[in-house]
Amino acid sequence: MSLGRAPQYAVEEPGTPPLRRASEITLLKHLAFAAAILGLTACAIPKPGSFYRNISAKGARPGAILRERPYAASPSDATAIQVIYASTGVSGHRVPVSGVIYIPHTKAPKGGRDIIAWAHPTTGAAAGCAPSLDAHNFAGLSLAGSIPGLQKFLHAGDIVAATDYQGLGVAGTHPYLIGKAEAADIIDSVRAARALPGADASRNYGVWGHSQGAQAALFAGQTAAAYAPDLHLVGVAAAAPPTALGPELQHPNSNSGRVLTAYVYATWSKLYHVSMTPPVAPQAVPLVEKAATKCINSVGQYLIAARAGAALKPVFLARNPLTTPPWPALFHENSPGYAPAGAPLLITQGTADTTVLPKYTNAFVRRACQLGDTVDYIKLKGVTHIFTGYRSAKLVAAWFALRFAGTPPPTTCPGWIEVKG
Repeated sequence: MSLGRAPQYAVEEPGTPPLRRASEITLLKHLAFAAAILGLTACAIPKPGSFYRNISAKGARPGAILRERPYAASPSDATAIQVIYASTGVSGHRVPVSGVIYIPHTKAPKGGRDIIAWAHPTTGAAAGCAPSLDAHNFAGLSLAGSIPGLQKFLHAGDIVAATDYQGLGVAGTHPYLIGKAEAADIIDSVRAARALPGADASRNYGVWGHSQGAQAALFAGQTAAAYAPDLHLVGVAAAAPPTALGPELQHPNSNSGRVLTAYVYATWSKLYHVSMTPPVAPQAVPLVEKAATKCINSVGQYLIAARAGAALKPVFLARNPLTTPPWPALFHENSPGYAPAGAPLLITQGTADTTVLPKYTNAFVRRACQLGDTVDYIKLKGVTHIFTGYRSAKLVAAWFALRFAGTPPPTTCPGWIEVKG
């Protein structure tokens, strides 16, 4: 299993069917060539500077801005502000979280600018893995280039808040795939955006995420009413969301899958105060902890992380995690879809996804429909995991424009639509 972002363009999971469109194949070849020319120079993990250090959120209200500065890489049609704001950790304590907020240059409409909260896919589990540290990623893109639909949202006059999540950027333990903590980071990024001078933001917001970020986005929907009654959530868009963590993490059959499973065991054991052993083999614990320090923000970083995953192959899991307490209960707790969605849903899923299997997303949608949620489920034919967010961007931007306008949301319950990729 792998829930990462860009580096998977260059290194696909084995067994991926040959269903990619020509444009995807061209991009894969381009990135592989670029990596060879550059000699994989983007291997080093960035070190968070002074902006991220020596800051406390103790006593701060959720969403309060603790620190801010202009962000170096801004789109031409927006102002980008890098912030550290207060959010809520796994145990309920206040934690500082970094992120970037994009404010369009266009005049704010009457009632204020609506907000899109972007929830990024996996970048790692260590402080140096924060997306806001990526001035330029391995493809030469700024952080803005890694947010699907950013320009469309800015053109529509929306603010975009892009959290790093806690433990990425600002030091701490990242709650990797821990739904409620990720959700708090997302929702509080909206509060932080509203607190910025000149933002002229409304109460209305939508949450948009891919992969890890999609799972986080779904939890943001489920917890929004209780956590942030001061805000109005209009909808949640989730691309390739992990929704069955137990089965999806049971058999990591690739190097990248073992690394991401290591993120879970390394971070959950600390935050839930449980031992990795079992199900992790005792001799594998140091290797799991080492793998959890690796980021996957660049091709070079990804290949180094894959080597850490290869070291885990012969010694990783000693016992089935689905039959080893307390892990089954923790997997269930962090799998979305067992509580009301909290807002209309747009779910997109690539049919060629071998990372988040369509059967799990199908099952999630069935559960959501049974709970009475409003779900628009769109399958993207022939699209693989890493491209689902980008391929969904146009659909997502149009869907949110209608949600902000107050148009009744479409639903495909109890069935779903299939769209050609």
